[in-house]
Amino acid sequence: MIRLTELTKKFADKTAVDRLSLEVEGGFVCITGRSGSGKSTLLKMMGLMLPPTSGQVTFDGADLWAAPEAERNRARNTLLGFVFQDYALEPHYTVAENVELPLLIAGRTGAERRARVAECLAFVGLSGLERQRAGTLSGGEQQRTAIARAIANRPAFLLADEPCGNLDKENGDRVVELFRSLVREGTSVIMVTHNEEDARKTDRVIRLLDGRVCGDERL
Repeated sequence: MIRLTELTKKFADKTAVDRLSLEVEGGFVCITGRSGSGKSTLLKMMGLMLPPTSGQVTFDGADLWAAPEAERNRARNTLLGFVFQDYALEPHYTVAENVELPLLIAGRTGAERRARVAECLAFVGLSGLERQRAGTLSGGEQQRTAIARAIANRPAFLLADEPCGNLDKENGDRVVELFRSLVREGTSVIMVTHNEEDARKTDRVIRLLDGRVCGDERL
């Protein structure tokens, strides 16, 4: 479980997240709201990428923002997986090399890495493209490669920031269905999106306004 308690993030000219408290126990959760409502800032704090100004982010009771940096780094690589709108792949690496990166960081053996890369690429429908350079893939293929990389270490939580923002509807629908498949297998997915249609495909929709929760609907 992720628990947010009185979470606040202030920048020089605004308060992006304002004393927000929330619990995410599992399933497929969407965070939505208009531009500037604090969605991405909130996701980055949940993902241990952006420190809060005040408040707590706890994972099963552990406050990782209060923990040593090495512990947060391990959590980012094993407890959490990340998918971004712009894919964030290494374009000159092959598909397999991109997916393998978090496994290398985690210290997996060569045999473990090869087996897990094959599993992840099969899951996202990219078997056979292992040796292709990531920069030569279509947008949909790049995003599916990013998902394969994000799940390589079997994270408990997958955090996705506008993952369909650069995709056409067909590829966007495919990404959302992959997320639903992950949820069925036990991974919790937290997705930020502007797209109301995509939001309605999740289990829970949390709406933000001016850095606060203004709606919380279970579908």
